[in-house]
Amino acid sequence: MLKNKSSVRIVSTDGTSDKNLMVPTVLLKHWKKIGISTLSFIFILCGSIVYFATIKKEQDITNKYEATLDEVRAMNRQLSSDQDESARDIHQVKQSFNKIDSTLERINAKMKKRGLKTIALQNAGGPVELDEENIELLSEFYADALKELDRKLAGIPIGIPHPGKITSKFGYRRNPFTNRGREMHSGIDLKGRTGDPVKVTANGKVIFAGYEGAYGNVVKVDHPNGFQTRYAHLSKTKVKKGQNIEVGTVVGLLGNTGRSTGSHLHYEILQNNKKLNPEKYFNF
Repeated sequence: MLKNKSSVRIVSTDGTSDKNLMVPTVLLKHWKKIGISTLSFIFILCGSIVYFATIKKEQDITNKYEATLDEVRAMNRQLSSDQDESARDIHQVKQSFNKIDSTLERINAKMKKRGLKTIALQNAGGPVELDEENIELLSEFYADALKELDRKLAGIPIGIPHPGKITSKFGYRRNPFTNRGREMHSGIDLKGRTGDPVKVTANGKVIFAGYEGAYGNVVKVDHPNGFQTRYAHLSKTKVKKGQNIEVGTVVGLLGNTGRSTGSHLHYEILQNNKKLNPEKYFNF
């Protein structure tokens, strides 16, 4: 069909020159249809390109939107989880504070029985609040309260000055030298070897360190709340009068000086000049 051709003469506008162009006859017969088809194809092609480009852009926007939405959902889930965890933490903190309160109440009861000042706030009041914002302040309050408790307990002669066996208890006993009659034993005796370390049982100030009659070498220590401890029959004292010492400080070495039948430590506790049974202070 394309073999049949027709001659087309192209004449210039001034008529000076012309050209002959061989064109398939079918193109000349159907040039309108061919032109319309070509234009239609080009239009459809351009439309398809625009359509698919728009679809792709929409898909990209949709994908970005869904990705952003997933991130927001994840953040919401994390926020919800954090809120739940925060609520659990606050509940646990409340339980912990309640346990601390119960412990302080028991300690206060024991301190009160011993004539000691309890841990309390004077001239205070107001509504009780507990939320996430003031937990830090409440924690500081309990930290201060426990520091005060630690300070007070450090001044109470609790514990043993030497781990030896008790050979003579507090109270009346037979005379250890004659084995006759009875005498008041104002402390307890702890068996040990000469030279064993003897430790103070509370923070305090040394008011005497030296030789004193039946006590032999003795160290006397004043403590808060009217307490005093005495460590007698020492072979050697290790502290001086006026010295401030902390619980656990070695005040002397166990010995057999003064009115003694053998190497041991005579240990006394007094409060407001009244002699107490030291065994009751061996455990809190």
